[in-house]
Amino acid sequence: MSVHAEAAREHTKAAQMRAVAALEPGLRSSPKLPDAAVLRIANALQASLNVREVIHAFTLEARRIVRGVSLRYRNDAENISLLEGRAQLHRCAYDLNLLGRSLGEVAFMRARPMSEDEQSLIEVMLCALVYPLRNALMYERALKTALIDPLTGVHNRCSMDQHIEHQVLVSRRHHTALSMLMIDIDFFKNINDTYGHVVGDAVLTAVARLIAGCTRNCDVVFRYGGEEFVVLMGNTKIEGARLLGQRVCNAVAAHALEIGEHRIPVSVSVGVAELGEGEGAIDLLHRADKQLYRAKLRGRNQVVMAEG
Repeated sequence: MSVHAEAAREHTKAAQMRAVAALEPGLRSSPKLPDAAVLRIANALQASLNVREVIHAFTLEARRIVRGVSLRYRNDAENISLLEGRAQLHRCAYDLNLLGRSLGEVAFMRARPMSEDEQSLIEVMLCALVYPLRNALMYERALKTALIDPLTGVHNRCSMDQHIEHQVLVSRRHHTALSMLMIDIDFFKNINDTYGHVVGDAVLTAVARLIAGCTRNCDVVFRYGGEEFVVLMGNTKIEGARLLGQRVCNAVAAHALEIGEHRIPVSVSVGVAELGEGEGAIDLLHRADKQLYRAKLRGRNQVVMAEG
């Protein structure tokens, strides 16, 4: 970082104080930013509850006011990092905070330094960003929570229903393979009956973690219900899915789970299926479930896929 850019960062500490103060009633307008521009920016930012779209709209408006800027938004708590444009030498950064709650950091970058007047305009614009960004973060957080199983931390059944339909459409459109694993914890009822539901919940959580640890970033793990899990693998043919299923099976069997004073051996049965020509989500689920049933009939702790 250049000395010039470092100085700009230091300057933003005082600038941030002014930006926060501008949120107070009666201080929202600026003589340097026309009312028409303020209204246009507000309308653009209210058009979506998607964080990426809000930041993109804000960047477009910022470039109309301060030419040549790129923008980076980071929110470590929400695991969000967005870059609009490219990283450039000079930057000024603002930690957005509303009523004691961090909304992340917005950094403006440009090849040449920004003047004090330009920074003042940026600060006024940030006042218009705060509430739309807060609303988008809250919405996405609620949406994420609604689609995650609270016990295991993987996606839930509702999320699975939406995701499979989308992946089937992608597979058809691009003529790519789509495969599925259906995984069931062997003799899970016995675990609950012997050790209690608290230990059973711990087993579910541990198995979900082991499954997720075997998958790729592009694979998605779902809790299908009870002790069953589903892994959906885009652009993956059945043999690749079988190898992943075997990896999951081996990983679970190799880790006798130590929960409190109990050392509990656990295994899983896995059914594997690939989306066929003209099939839909229900067909894929049905065939994966059929192969899971065959794995259980054959003695459990194994992977089975359709023959031939």
